[in-house]
Amino acid sequence: MSSFISKLDLAVRYHESIGEQHMANYLRNQLDVLRNITEHKKDYLVTSYYVPGELLELLDVEVVYMERLAGLAAAWRIFDKPVFRATTKGFSACSCSYQAIFDLLIEDEVIPKPVGFVALSYTCNDAWMYCKTAAEKHSVPFYFINVPKTSDNDHQKHFAKQLEELYHQLKISFPAKTSMEDVVTASNEAQEIKSQIDTVRLKTPGNIIDFFKLFPLYNDLGKKSTVEILKHFKSKLESNASKSSEDITGILWLGVLPLYRNSIILDIEKKLGCKIVCEEMFDFGNIKLTRNIFFENLAQRIMCSRFFSFENRIEAMFKSIRDFGVKGIIHFSQRNCMFLPPMVPLIRKKAEEEKIPFVEINGDVVDPDYFDEERAWNQLEFFYEQIHWRP
Repeated sequence: MSSFISKLDLAVRYHESIGEQHMANYLRNQLDVLRNITEHKKDYLVTSYYVPGELLELLDVEVVYMERLAGLAAAWRIFDKPVFRATTKGFSACSCSYQAIFDLLIEDEVIPKPVGFVALSYTCNDAWMYCKTAAEKHSVPFYFINVPKTSDNDHQKHFAKQLEELYHQLKISFPAKTSMEDVVTASNEAQEIKSQIDTVRLKTPGNIIDFFKLFPLYNDLGKKSTVEILKHFKSKLESNASKSSEDITGILWLGVLPLYRNSIILDIEKKLGCKIVCEEMFDFGNIKLTRNIFFENLAQRIMCSRFFSFENRIEAMFKSIRDFGVKGIIHFSQRNCMFLPPMVPLIRKKAEEEKIPFVEINGDVVDPDYFDEERAWNQLEFFYEQIHWRP
């Protein structure tokens, strides 16, 4: 654990030294959580990505979003060959590597055992199934909501009721911490600044890697610190507005990117003479909350999110293509992911209909042993010809 904490602490100090206060504050929050659950022995819950942060912010318990901590561990290579190591400990080789590396963090006692797991069936079956299995393995509670697959009014109300019941279940074990009024105010302020950031990036796309680093702020909606982080980020984008180039070949990146090799984005931009101008992860849903229908608002936000259905994703994707003047699409498909990669054939078909060059790169965002970068560059050579010389 000392290695993980020291790397996180070093990253905080590095970003402070170069004036990137948004990243320094964001990483400091993760450092505080890590210290609280390890050095200070505070109880904590493990949760999957789309469990609303505002709901958990109401309660006095540390929360670790599984995918975020796994991502940090992968980015700093806390483990060599994480998938292999996890499988030698009995983890399924067919499972998502995000869960594999998170399981290693507990198995190798990098972090202590949590007091419970919380998950939604949306979006990822791998995530909630892992949480269920891990809860049984460690003999701790598993809190679960099976999210309706359709978003009509009746299903949305049912989902809102489930979220409210989840809150009351958790409240039995964890006391109240933040008032609902304060959580709603912080969430809405963050959403407002996020909307302003979306407007700014239309004029100056900025460094896309920053958006990949900060998209898990979605998990921190409802915290006052999130408002300050977004303010700093917006200021950075605005200060760089004059540096943007008007004459660019804009690319939309779908999926995530190799966490151990995020500089591949810069290499692609240089070699292909293009710029990754937008992605699909930095998306908070833009649903404002109210105290009277708090849980209904949370349910609506999830059911309106871009990944809730293929139609939602396509609509959001082509809105970005129009807004940013995108000339091509790169889709990075995560190995063993049962959620996003199966949509690729339909996305490819839609891109062909719209005469937009499309390329799929396959790999593993967590484990470099499963990413053939040479093959990826061969695919990108043909993509280069398409984006620059298509009729």
